[in-house]
Amino acid sequence: MVLLLAPAAAFAQSAPSPAAPPPSAGAAPAVISPTDSPDVELAKSHFNTGQLDYEQKRFAEAAREFEEAFRLSPRSPLLYNIGKSYDGAGDHARALEAYRRYLLIPDTVDSPDRPVVLARVALLEHLVGRLTIHTAAGAQLTLDGAPLGTAPHAPVEVNPGAHTLTASREGYRTFRGKFVAAPDRAVTVLAPLASLMQVKVVEVPRAEKPTPLYKKWWLWTAVGVVVAAGAVTAGVLGSQTPPVSGPFAQLPEVR
Repeated sequence: MVLLLAPAAAFAQSAPSPAAPPPSAGAAPAVISPTDSPDVELAKSHFNTGQLDYEQKRFAEAAREFEEAFRLSPRSPLLYNIGKSYDGAGDHARALEAYRRYLLIPDTVDSPDRPVVLARVALLEHLVGRLTIHTAAGAQLTLDGAPLGTAPHAPVEVNPGAHTLTASREGYRTFRGKFVAAPDRAVTVLAPLASLMQVKVVEVPRAEKPTPLYKKWWLWTAVGVVVAAGAVTAGVLGSQTPPVSGPFAQLPEVR
């Protein structure tokens, strides 16, 4: 298998043939080389380092070097190199992403390597799992410590195995959870965020208004008793015969 290399005008290198898991590619295609940017020399340096890493089967390191070269000088063969490097490292999810980006570039439409890439993409799609995340809108997501984006988020393709998901949002308790992905299977993670603001309802007992004196039952009971007693006294006194007095008072009859 050979790496896709840019021509001498851009990245003057010969194409080595290191062994790696991905399928063989054809001859390096011609690349439409834009005017070299000021960073092209630095891009060449990263490209050369990546090539050496690939030859030594340090595939993850090679992928990082090719990614930096692509950032400095975006050329389609570098995306293929990135995909092949991640493929060699067993990172199917990142390899799939790089291959798809390669296929989206117009100058790869007529590339003889395009059928090879398409076939590899079709295979890798069955080797990755798919993650769906349900959490609060606006939550910041990280997957295995790497920023993933903001919720809501589209389903994510992940490598098989154990992963750690984090969801965080200001004012909420951070969610951290683990899940296991399987090849060609979908997994859904529920990541609820509990609010840190707790609303506590405190019931204050009502102070009862004092009952006015004139509304108290015992007052009117007492008043009724007093009135009744007065009426009885008045009746008794009114029924008594007034005492005999005065010179014209009639003496009682004596029998």
